[in-house]
Amino acid sequence: MVTQIVAGRVYDYSHSVGRGAASGLGFNLAIDLALGQGDVVYVLSRGSEFVTSVPWDRTARGSRVSTITIGGEPGDEEFISEFGKYGSEEGQLIWPAGLALDRQGNIYVTDEWLNQVLTFDPEGNLLARWGSSGDGDGQFNGPSGMVFDQEDNVYIVDSRNHRIQKFTRGGVFLAKWGTLGKDDGQLNTPWGITIDHEGCVYVADHKNHRAQKFTAEGEFIAKFGSYGSGRGQLNRPSDVAVDPDGDVYVCDWGNNRVQLFDPSGRFVTSFRGDARELTKWSKMIVDVNPESLKRRREVRSLEPEWRLAMPRAVTFDARKGRLMIADTQRNRIQIYNKLKDYAEPQRNL
Repeated sequence: MVTQIVAGRVYDYSHSVGRGAASGLGFNLAIDLALGQGDVVYVLSRGSEFVTSVPWDRTARGSRVSTITIGGEPGDEEFISEFGKYGSEEGQLIWPAGLALDRQGNIYVTDEWLNQVLTFDPEGNLLARWGSSGDGDGQFNGPSGMVFDQEDNVYIVDSRNHRIQKFTRGGVFLAKWGTLGKDDGQLNTPWGITIDHEGCVYVADHKNHRAQKFTAEGEFIAKFGSYGSGRGQLNRPSDVAVDPDGDVYVCDWGNNRVQLFDPSGRFVTSFRGDARELTKWSKMIVDVNPESLKRRREVRSLEPEWRLAMPRAVTFDARKGRLMIADTQRNRIQIYNKLKDYAEPQRNL
């Protein structure tokens, strides 16, 4: 369904952006998104493609940050630049996991293999690198999602330590909360994180198959979802986003969808993917490859290609009123507009 009208909300599928690429005009295994100024979007790739003829050359892996613009209409997107590559040297990434921007526009990336946070300026120059392995204050075991609050402090999901840690943007430890468990307020390998306009923190509680809402100090407020594949159920959620209306979007990684809950926790609807048209960059490749076009016309149904495949991240662009889903295995971003002034036709004439 390209346009969903449900519970007083209207979501209209817009278009998709991206394609699988070793570099430029795409990304490979997009694992997180962050919004910059204007139309700028940063995409974190955790790809495993090889861009040399030597398949065991691990330095050729595609871990990087791509800078693109995404306008309001299909075809407006443009590739700007990219930085980072596979490795453990200065400015390199092995298993990047989370992406966030501070107020100055600097780009922060967590690396769950190196147990570090890397900071880059908008041009991709490395500014800082901090963190170490362990379970002490300020140490990490698999850092993943992160988000900045209104004071420009950053909350980082310390996934395999089953907790959230709070730092200054310069990496000074401030606080921590969370323990391993399944009770309210406890966590099991959490992953994604976001903050709403009131400062409440939402965490994708990956192995507890739910999202949880906390105060800024880590006090439990509410939970969303339970294990399963039915309406309002989740299977290893990987990220969470909140829009200005308080609606909560949970990236239901294991069920290949995004689930929408209202602020009270009631299930509203699901997004399963509606990419009926190729992305602009994918179409450029198909148009110059007649054999590829022939093979596509021989397929009985392209519907599986429309759908989300293990989506990893979700964000809501409040400025433009649109939901953006990192359709990870499809190497693209699927975009839905949340419409405020949608007029339905009168059907009883």
